[in-house]
Amino acid sequence: MTAGLAAAWLAAGSTGLLAHPLRHVLTWILLGAAVAWAWPLRGGTTAKWVLAAAAVVLAATLSFSLLGWVNVLAAAVVLALLAVGRLEHDRRVLLSLAAAVTLFALYRLAMHGIAPVWLVADRAGCGLGQLVTRLTGIPLQVGATFAGLDYLVLMLALLALWIASSPSRRLARAAFGLLAILVGHLCYLVLLDRSPAILSLADRRLGPPPAGETPFGRLPAWSWSEVIHLAIPWNVPVAAALIHLCIAGLMVNRWGSAATWKPVIPLTSGAARPSFVSGGFGSNLFAAGATALAVLVAALLPAATLSLGRGTLESKKVVAYEKGFLNWLKPKHGDYGRLSIGMYGMLPQYVESLGGEFLVSSALAEEDLRDADVLILLYPNKPWEGGQLERIRSFVRGGGSLLLMGEHTVSEDEGGGSRFNDILEPTAMRVAFDSATFVVGGWLQSYEARAHPATDGLRDDRNPYGVVIGASLAVRWPAQPLLIGRWGWNDPGDLARKPSMMGNHVYDAGERLGDLVLAAEQRYGAGRIIAFGDTSTLTNGINTGSHVFTSRLLAYLASDVSGPPSTWQGAAAVVLAAVLAVLVLGRPTIGRVVGVSLLLAVSATACIWFNERGCRVLPDGRGRTPNHLAYVDAAHLEGSSDESWRPDGTGGLMMTLMRNGYLALYLSELTEERLERAGLLITIGPSRGYSADERRAIRKFVENGGILVGTVGDEDPRKSALPALMAEYGLYLGEHPPDGRGRIPEPPPLGHFKSPYYNAGSYMTYVRFHAAWPVVSAEPDARVMAYGPGDRNVMIMRRIGKGKVVLVGDTCFAENKNLEREGGEPFEGMRENADFWRWAITYWRDQPLWVPPNPRSAAGGSAAPASTSPATQRVLTSRPGSGGEGGS
Repeated sequence: MTAGLAAAWLAAGSTGLLAHPLRHVLTWILLGAAVAWAWPLRGGTTAKWVLAAAAVVLAATLSFSLLGWVNVLAAAVVLALLAVGRLEHDRRVLLSLAAAVTLFALYRLAMHGIAPVWLVADRAGCGLGQLVTRLTGIPLQVGATFAGLDYLVLMLALLALWIASSPSRRLARAAFGLLAILVGHLCYLVLLDRSPAILSLADRRLGPPPAGETPFGRLPAWSWSEVIHLAIPWNVPVAAALIHLCIAGLMVNRWGSAATWKPVIPLTSGAARPSFVSGGFGSNLFAAGATALAVLVAALLPAATLSLGRGTLESKKVVAYEKGFLNWLKPKHGDYGRLSIGMYGMLPQYVESLGGEFLVSSALAEEDLRDADVLILLYPNKPWEGGQLERIRSFVRGGGSLLLMGEHTVSEDEGGGSRFNDILEPTAMRVAFDSATFVVGGWLQSYEARAHPATDGLRDDRNPYGVVIGASLAVRWPAQPLLIGRWGWNDPGDLARKPSMMGNHVYDAGERLGDLVLAAEQRYGAGRIIAFGDTSTLTNGINTGSHVFTSRLLAYLASDVSGPPSTWQGAAAVVLAAVLAVLVLGRPTIGRVVGVSLLLAVSATACIWFNERGCRVLPDGRGRTPNHLAYVDAAHLEGSSDESWRPDGTGGLMMTLMRNGYLALYLSELTEERLERAGLLITIGPSRGYSADERRAIRKFVENGGILVGTVGDEDPRKSALPALMAEYGLYLGEHPPDGRGRIPEPPPLGHFKSPYYNAGSYMTYVRFHAAWPVVSAEPDARVMAYGPGDRNVMIMRRIGKGKVVLVGDTCFAENKNLEREGGEPFEGMRENADFWRWAITYWRDQPLWVPPNPRSAAGGSAAPASTSPATQRVLTSRPGSGGEGGS
């Protein structure tokens, strides 16, 4: 029976840092174990299978939600459905467990959507940490997550139901149960408090974990020391789960025999045994009315997170302060490597693509702010000039919105402290002198985004919020947390460690563990302020992946969209949650638990969809000619690394596109409404297939003038989804087109080589291939752009409608190891592929050709000699629009 409790805690993420897929799988396993324990059910065979199928379908549906508290409801539904057809004792226990889990889900809902509840829970967690500090003498700072409030809420709800169901000795049972829960939880907190000592002991016995990064694509070497460092303290909450599961098991089994649980629905000697429909759902009019009321309240409760209004940047003015610890550079030809990407030089082009007007203000003069909608301050670090602070505050009080980006461990030489905290002085927010440090790089699967029109519906598996190492924020009411780092710690700054003043990058006793506020919001006058402890989100290199969030955030700030619940909305939501808790716990029935769970989930899903649509603003490159918006597909398990500057990453590709005038963004959702606004789509060795809707969207994109570039090899043809897509355009991976049966012979690998692509008369230019494979087309209008050894086609292009489709037979063609190195070092003294992309973009866009420079000059006369085969000569002498040669 207690497997359902464990599943609820896993679903909520209460047991520690786990990857979301692993958390879901473990939840399903535990729910499956609960179903297996309940087998066989009393009743007919058909009823058994129908019930099992219903439990599986509902649990799976609820567990797919992005909301952890909706995942918790899957456990409540399974436990409630398993009560059907059970003997009276087991039925009462299962219903009590289901009701307790439902209450736990309500608590998680309140944490997600009602700021005062989160703040109170955070203070309660801090209080438990201080209590343990007094008992052990070792400092412990925790929030609600590591304090284990999730365990206490569920266990206290179960205790209340257990006591209510006991016919006698209620006071004694309450005392023993409460003592067991508190003592068990204290044991967990003491263990957590000793985490640094345990790690120190492990280092002495086993040695420290191996240093250095594991190369991309390789498994790390096994090390017990590294396993211990990964598990402690981040998975120590599992100990709390085990302790409380033992207590719950004793309550429902040894302490809760059939004689000690009163019937949930009283039975008379002549009454029929409750069935799935009658007794299970309430056997009288009052119970039916209470169930109907509970379901109604469940439908209304998530509406507290609704945001009304439409977010837009159309005709809105965004002002950014020119000065600070920043620059307004962007990638340019001649400068290469990660450090040449600049900081905010792409921001004006980005805001304009969203429909807004962007102004960089040198002094925040009154005329600059007079008609502005949003003001952005990016790590201001110089003393404020006369009148600036008051102008900023007056702007916000008058209805403007301020986006303030702070930074970690800042103590300025001039005036001390930080200039961004000068701005926040009249608010309940402060940027701390620390580093909010993640366990998993980029806070991957470590965020807890509270209900907000800018965050609803976003996944956190690819750092959609763009936060890296910044500062945490100290927040009190009426400020509200917006973005929380659940799995990390605050590393206090050290004034002696200049210039960064960062700490030791290691979790030490007394440092805040978990639930770090990374961004917060507060109303100020008629306007609002959103503060971040990090400046990364809007930078050139990170906004490529965080643009879905930043576009919604800017639209929210620029428009009259209601934000998080106000005080009265929060109070109303708390009252509704309390009423629902009383209705569920006071008389738990199968129908009530299942109905409440489903209505909560449906209502929450509808609210998320409404909020997400309300602030959705899409980048649009059609405002310039040619279209300047480029997407790199990140929605189909591409063959490149998610980390931009790994050898298999695409950081160099994004910078190459930016140098050539594109606003380059990663595409996490391939839809027609996004593609129709773009001019270029690049897809790199995708493994996930394209749906029918996606293929139609791509077809329409190309026919209306878009350029589709696909890079793919035949390393494992079963894993690649690109050949099937390219086949729709008459382009194939292989030496020969398909035969009459649609079969293509396995192509030979061509390896690494250079191919000439442009004849300037006195010299020829080359493009590098990393691991090439032949490509082919039987269409007469196909143009070969590059040949490999044996005059095999390795790059081929077709015009489709107004657009073009390009197939490159090399998955790695656009990756860093073949295009641009992190340090900017040239390849054999040359920038051949950077020059190729610059030439090819003008070629594909039917612009005047950019002529690549002589590679011999760049390499000091060491360029490779040109191939002069007839096939190569046909490529070199072709010109755009001349028709070219067939690719077969």
